[in-house]
Amino acid sequence: MVTIKAAELTGLTVKAIRHYERIGLVAPPDRTEAGYRLYSAETIFRLRQIQYYRELKFSLQEIGGLLDAPQEAVRQAMTRQQCEVEQRLEEYRRARAVLQAALSSENREPRRPAGAASAAIVAIDLQNDLLEGGALPCRRIRDILPQLKTLFEKARRLGVPVIYLCDWHQKNDPELLIWNDHMMADSWGAEIIGELAPHPEDYVVHKNLFNGFLNTELQNVLDTLQVQTLLFAGWRTHVCIAQTAIEAFHRGYRVAIAEDGVNSTTRSEHEYGMSLMEINYGFAVCPCETALETLLNIDPS
Repeated sequence: MVTIKAAELTGLTVKAIRHYERIGLVAPPDRTEAGYRLYSAETIFRLRQIQYYRELKFSLQEIGGLLDAPQEAVRQAMTRQQCEVEQRLEEYRRARAVLQAALSSENREPRRPAGAASAAIVAIDLQNDLLEGGALPCRRIRDILPQLKTLFEKARRLGVPVIYLCDWHQKNDPELLIWNDHMMADSWGAEIIGELAPHPEDYVVHKNLFNGFLNTELQNVLDTLQVQTLLFAGWRTHVCIAQTAIEAFHRGYRVAIAEDGVNSTTRSEHEYGMSLMEINYGFAVCPCETALETLLNIDPS
């Protein structure tokens, strides 16, 4: 038996321990003749359990049901809690993206030429898992990297926003039923390819579906930037590029495709995607070298 030093043994405060006694999470302790509280080894263990579950963000009510629950019930509760924590993290990530967009927009110096503020680049899925050693490697991604690096550098000089729209998956995402696990949240594979790494003034938005407007903060970022024209670049012309560009069209944006800045896993898939967008929607198609000048009506000389 130990005295109130139980606080030191458990990492809890005296106030917290007494609160847990009052609400019935632990039994009131015995006392010495001098009035000191005596805590058994069993109570100390129970207090440590409470502290452990609190660190896992369970409520006190939930902890009350876990302390004496069978191991399988505890495991099920932890599985549910993991999903809830991941959902909260994603909500905070989205909120952070909006805050970054708002603050960056406010703090950015007005160095854009006339008309530049009306356009932005949306660069899709340019992430490590497409490289050698990644979950979905394809050599064809290398074909577009040099042009995109030059395009992004020019955009920054002109003050045109660069928005990276990146796959960011959790274990329960429906897309993973179709594809291998890829671009998993916080993994190396989900990071943006080094040679195209974003600059402080750029924007990064996470998505978990092909259509980059669904369940993301892309629309909020675009609203903050007040852009009217979107130049799409990146990976899988016929899937994420096409679906997001078509959605942008339906939302009223002027849409353009970087002709040599998009690609897919095969040439036929890429050509199919380009044909789909050009024939059905009439999107402008511009080479990276002159795309910004064309869209912003800037004299290249």
